[in-house]
Amino acid sequence: MFTFINRFTVTGDAAEFRRLLGQITAHMTAQPGFRSHRLYQSARDEAVFTEIAEWDSAEDHQRATAGKGFREPVGEAMKHATAEPAPFVLRAEHGA
Repeated sequence: MFTFINRFTVTGDAAEFRRLLGQITAHMTAQPGFRSHRLYQSARDEAVFTEIAEWDSAEDHQRATAGKGFREPVGEAMKHATAEPAPFVLRAEHGA
């Protein structure tokens, strides 16, 4: 499994950013290898969002990000926010 975490700070139109992020998410969920997506908004700073996406593999994620359905709306969304994207590796997991 491949986990990709992205932290956004909205610097422009928040409604337009969320609309574009929804468009990107709809594209990604239809791609082969997609497993799940969660979007969190900071309870301390409403301009800060974190998304967590899980994929079957890094290759599946790379293929999904290569097309126009991803690149064009991302370019528009980044007019309204800054991003800190990075792949992550699970090192520990705990449950009840």
